Amino acid sequence: MSGQYPEAILFSIGAVTVYWYGVILAVAIIVGLFIAHKNFEKKQVSTDHLYNLLFLLIIFGLIGGRIGHIIGEWGYYAASPSSIIKIWEGGLAIHGVLSAGLLVVYFYTKIKKLSFWLVVDSMIIALPLMQSIGRWGNYFNQELFGKPTEVAWGIPIALANRPFEYAGYEFFHPLFFYESILMLLVFAIIYYLFRQDQFHFGHYTLLYFILFGVIRFSLDFLRIDMFQIGPLLLTQWISIVIIALAIYIWRSPKFQKTLAKK
Repeated sequence: MSGQYPEAILFSIGAVTVYWYGVILAVAIIVGLFIAHKNFEKKQVSTDHLYNLLFLLIIFGLIGGRIGHIIGEWGYYAASPSSIIKIWEGGLAIHGVLSAGLLVVYFYTKIKKLSFWLVVDSMIIALPLMQSIGRWGNYFNQELFGKPTEVAWGIPIALANRPFEYAGYEFFHPLFFYESILMLLVFAIIYYLFRQDQFHFGHYTLLYFILFGVIRFSLDFLRIDMFQIGPLLLTQWISIVIIALAIYIWRSPKFQKTLAKK
């Protein structure tokens, strides 16, 4: 590989290989755990529940994210089924991670008789920052890049990582970077509102999904590696559903009783 391209492997010692992707995900989880811990304390929820959930969220989040990624790029995995288990090479769909995570928190709070919205709010505040950090794993894996471009900030993609129809291009939009910056902004907004107690519980989670849906829907117009249904990509249709559902819940009569600013 040319020296101008990032290396996916951080280092190797004997049979042990450490990938940038894994290290960056670990950093994102640690940062998110620190913020969630502070949020649980602020809302006077036992942090024991946070650590109980952590293991479940990591396991099922990875499974859900991998399943979502495989569905979105089924053509590739159908032709190369052995790659399905190679999660260390990257490939997690955030929609799958979110779906699995929400289900885990929902059933856990039901069993423990906790407020689902309070718990999920306290955790999801950290998620956009985790996404912002985690997206840099895509850089080292040479993935999550967009259409070919001649802009000054375009990133070079190795020939082996380019879709066949774009083999003649070298520079592409750094979608991972766009999403990283935008999710950092989302984190700043929601974290500020949360620390200032601007909303009642539940609304921070819904605000996150609305903003995330808008960002993904917009950025996905630059995607070149996803399954398309009609005029839009599968992920864009999912984003539309996410935005619509979050707005519907926000405006529902049950939510109207506790809506917004104190």
